[in-house]
Amino acid sequence: MKGKKGLGVGQVFVYIVAALTFALIMIFGYKVISEFISRGETVQFLQFKNDLETSVKKIYSEYGSVRVQTFHPPGSFTQVCLVDFDSSYNPALCQYDAVACEYWRTVSDADGGFAAAAENVFLTPAAPNQIKVFQFDVVPAKEGEEGFLCAPVTRGSFTLRLEGKGDRTEISLPKST
Repeated sequence: MKGKKGLGVGQVFVYIVAALTFALIMIFGYKVISEFISRGETVQFLQFKNDLETSVKKIYSEYGSVRVQTFHPPGSFTQVCLVDFDSSYNPALCQYDAVACEYWRTVSDADGGFAAAAENVFLTPAAPNQIKVFQFDVVPAKEGEEGFLCAPVTRGSFTLRLEGKGDRTEISLPKST
């Protein structure tokens, strides 16, 4: 009978050690997985940013060349707005993106234009890093929307029509077919 009482206390100790080990593995595992996911989203955003910047800059000198390109921002973004800071300030942007609108007004008040702007691509929700692509002109999606172009991000992507103009790129939404 004495051996059975000692065995029960030993089993409780083993269960406690097993539970603590399991808890530690879960806590550290969660942290590692969370960090891994966060880094993956950062890499995906930087890849998107690089693709957009490269595409706009690559075609500008190819006068008359047209490319329709699809871009894939990370899943959390719902809209992208491109603002031509060399155009006159247009308050119509405020109905699409208040942050971009206020930024454009500030740059416009300072007579800065493209050179003074630190970014000219705005994402909703706000991007973790600023995006400034090469100089471009936009073809407005609707009348009254001169100087900017906003496109919804649908199913994790949006499509732009890029046309080389020699000294800048013309950006528009592709025509529906």
